[in-house]
Amino acid sequence: MSNSLYVSSPVNALVQGILREDKTLKQVLGHGNFGLGTFNDLDGEMVLVDGIFYQLRSDGSALIPDQNIGTPYACVTQFKPVKSFDAPKNGTYLELQQVIAKEMLSNNLIYAIRIEGTFIKIRARSVPKQDAYRPLVDVADDQKEFNYERISGQLVGFWTPDFMHSISVPGFHLHFLSADKRHGGHLLDFLIEEGKVWLQPLDQLSLDLPHTIEYLHANLDKDNSADLNKAEH
Repeated sequence: MSNSLYVSSPVNALVQGILREDKTLKQVLGHGNFGLGTFNDLDGEMVLVDGIFYQLRSDGSALIPDQNIGTPYACVTQFKPVKSFDAPKNGTYLELQQVIAKEMLSNNLIYAIRIEGTFIKIRARSVPKQDAYRPLVDVADDQKEFNYERISGQLVGFWTPDFMHSISVPGFHLHFLSADKRHGGHLLDFLIEEGKVWLQPLDQLSLDLPHTIEYLHANLDKDNSADLNKAEH
């Protein structure tokens, strides 16, 4: 569906430690050309941009993965921005969030966000591959942070309403990919020298519910929003 966010599995499952599903990157690509997520066993952060997947590893490097590998969580859309505007010069991440919020039609819609620019500094992270079932909040303790200075690149991701916190990460969720496609990670903070923002409101949601044994027997009724917020930020 056009103007729709596709989610391969509820984020609540990932938060509880269901880190492996049978959905492949090739299958996810059938739902969009733009988005983010992670890989089975949390083997790095995912960026999908212009129809190409990038795997952002725990050492900060980026590579193009095999499309037959799986993902426990991915959010994608067909990116067709309807609005663009300049990022505030020498602006912080918080300042840019405030600018984007003013451009939103409503806080009850989802927004695909793409930002391209030159960053004075940027802080990102990724986590190493996990070999055992662990809740996401525990895995976050293993995260590796990267600090880049004077680097160009793009941010890819979404803004999602809080009421969807059991399905997708609420608020701003962005991943960074350097202009040379060699570095990246989950965005934590930045100072942007100059850049441009593209915005696409999404008013439809397509959600897959996995059929793996772990998923079918999980109790997903728990409110995991506090654990998700800690793990993401």
